[in-house]
Amino acid sequence: MGPVVAIRPAIAHTPGTWRLIYFDAPNRGEQVRQLFFLAGTVFTDVRVHPYPEGLDPYKKAAMGDDSPLCGTDLCPAVTAPDGTHCVETSEIMRFVGQRVGLAPAPNSAADAKAMEVCLAAQSCLDRVFYGLLRAMIVQRILGSELFGTLYWARGFLGGKVDMGPPTTALEETMQAAEAALVASGGPFVCGEALSYADVSLFAVLRECLEFRCFDSTALLGRHPKLSAMLGMLRERTQPWIDRRVREHQLGIPNTVDYFVATNTPFPWSRKTKTYSEKV
Repeated sequence: MGPVVAIRPAIAHTPGTWRLIYFDAPNRGEQVRQLFFLAGTVFTDVRVHPYPEGLDPYKKAAMGDDSPLCGTDLCPAVTAPDGTHCVETSEIMRFVGQRVGLAPAPNSAADAKAMEVCLAAQSCLDRVFYGLLRAMIVQRILGSELFGTLYWARGFLGGKVDMGPPTTALEETMQAAEAALVASGGPFVCGEALSYADVSLFAVLRECLEFRCFDSTALLGRHPKLSAMLGMLRERTQPWIDRRVREHQLGIPNTVDYFVATNTPFPWSRKTKTYSEKV
């Protein structure tokens, strides 16, 4: 077992500023971080830890009606400069996007399309990224430790999974995104203007396509407009990603590799992240 990590008290919202509450991980809440970055909007990046207990100080049981989780006891959760809270990822993306200039006009056809694409990205995250994450981690650990002699046991430890459903889900998401980009005329889902929907697609597909079980080159080759859009956003977000890797991932750029390094049961390979009291 690793060292016991103390749960940090809740970080209060500072009026006039944005606050994002999410776990110290580059998963569901990462798209919100990237949205703030691309908008050039300063925000307080509250990374709760350890998982999942780190979120406890923000839950209704601890804060009552003042909980920024709005009764869901889930994150990500955002608090706007005026103190308004918002939860559920797709709603957060639109809520923030509308306030930082990265969203279509409310109640427009483009607004409906952006939300449709954003919801598709969240579904892909659930069905593909989270659907495969445990298996990818187990496979990587067993394949790298003790010269791979334990790899045979992956089926007993959650390291085997039917690739059919997640592969289908990924292909469906990419096809729908390509169709949306063709219909809009590109380069983005809503035409010439970048929106929160593009950021969601980029953040989610970037993580999914890094799984070694997928041939990202072949997949992107079948979706040229999507490939171009992802390449454009990769270039724009690279400074944020570089900072994230440097400050929060022990210099390990690949998400699976990072989780393997910090969660492996083999102490000689495990890396421990230290935390300060700063946000």
